Amino acid sequence: MNIQLDNEEWQAGSTATLGDILTDLSERAHARSRIVTTVMLDSRRITDRDLDPHLLEQPSTHYRELVATSATHEEILESARGAIERYRSLVVTEGNSLANQFRMGIQDLSAFDAWLGKVADAVEIIENDQKRLGTQSPGNAIAGWIEQLLAARHIHDTVRMADLLEYEILPRIAA
Repeated sequence: MNIQLDNEEWQAGSTATLGDILTDLSERAHARSRIVTTVMLDSRRITDRDLDPHLLEQPSTHYRELVATSATHEEILESARGAIERYRSLVVTEGNSLANQFRMGIQDLSAFDAWLGKVADAVEIIENDQKRLGTQSPGNAIAGWIEQLLAARHIHDTVRMADLLEYEILPRIAA
């Protein structure tokens, strides 16, 4: 089987399984500080969902070629920048909607709880991006405000919840 990773090519040993080949492929990418991003096996795209024990045990002789591409962590983040910004915007938009509902006295806590999960994801994305750039992380500042938001939720103080969202939390996520 012919194997290609970016511009590097080699032949698989006759006793190698697909699992062996994929392990080698990953190690070669890792040695160059890269992450395998796509794998094509005989012109069929393979994803992580396809990687089951049966496929991994298949002998390489059953296939003609495996072509893979890789990228650096920074390249992956840069390619995801648009999606990250859209996600941030979505979290802020939903947060503004919740703040407006709280100001009207509506307490939809199930929607609020679901939104908090999105906030956790957004904060993690923001922190990872800021670490990569070597800039100050807003995570601790947001975490303190989230604690206050949860305390206000506990006593059903929807005005305080709306204020915390509008003036403290959402501006930090949007930044």
